Amino acid sequence: CLVGKTALVTGGNSGIGYETALHLASRGCRVIIADVVDSESSRKRIVEETGNNNIIYKWLDLGSFKSTRAFAKDIINTEPRLDILINNAGVAGFAESYSEDGILMDIHINHFGSFLLTHLLVDLLKKTPKSRVVFLTSFMAFLHQLKEANDINSPSKFKNKNINTVVNYNNSKLCNLISARGFAKRLSKHGITVNAAYPGVVCTPIFNSFKNRIGDFTWFLRIVHFIGDILLWSFGKSPEEGAQTTLHCAIDKSVEGISGHYFSNCRVSKIPAKATDEAFSDAVWTISEKLVKLSQEEKIARSY
Repeated sequence: CLVGKTALVTGGNSGIGYETALHLASRGCRVIIADVVDSESSRKRIVEETGNNNIIYKWLDLGSFKSTRAFAKDIINTEPRLDILINNAGVAGFAESYSEDGILMDIHINHFGSFLLTHLLVDLLKKTPKSRVVFLTSFMAFLHQLKEANDINSPSKFKNKNINTVVNYNNSKLCNLISARGFAKRLSKHGITVNAAYPGVVCTPIFNSFKNRIGDFTWFLRIVHFIGDILLWSFGKSPEEGAQTTLHCAIDKSVEGISGHYFSNCRVSKIPAKATDEAFSDAVWTISEKLVKLSQEEKIARSY
């Protein structure tokens, strides 16, 4: 039962985020859907299906530091507590496009946006007993190409933009893991549980949006994507199934006090070696602090 608790789900308009918000609402939770897409119709569907009227939508563009800061300020001013923060929003297919803040768009939305948002909401999480944070990641983090932390915002060296956008995505998912572990270390003394969740291969709109953004396929890539679509829609998880590991990390009693781990299929799993490299992870954290322009007061000291 989540009556009296509040959850914030980024990217809650569709796919895994929507199913996550729907499930939390069905348990009586106050749910804040944060999305760059107008989510009023999604909010209404959740209210109708669950009978829970305590569902709201707030606009958030994680690809803009200004928007993220304005959103966080609004949440802090209007919400007395935050029990669950689910950094679900993610994109793919922007290749070498940059945000207005000069950040590679894929990595801005997937990593820097959630990194900044979590920092800005830390005080609210601290005020809420036994709060939890979940970062969605992917097995693609194992295929990252981020050898040096300083390259986090540098375009990859491949000449093919299709490969570059996949590399950006993979690197951002590694950073999600590093974020989860970093926040876990820094917030453990406050009783805040932070973990990373891999939903599995899920049939969601992200795959279509990826193809639409890339656009100019060679005949070989068209064949690869056609075969991939058949396999995805034949054997991939539904969004409801994909939300289960996120929900496990967010509300299951067995996870209480277990922090800084990577969960797959609702179990603690092995993570990429680079994410356990303390020197590398600290360097990524420090560079991320700089790029999102955290003030000294907004930075979080390690618990040890």
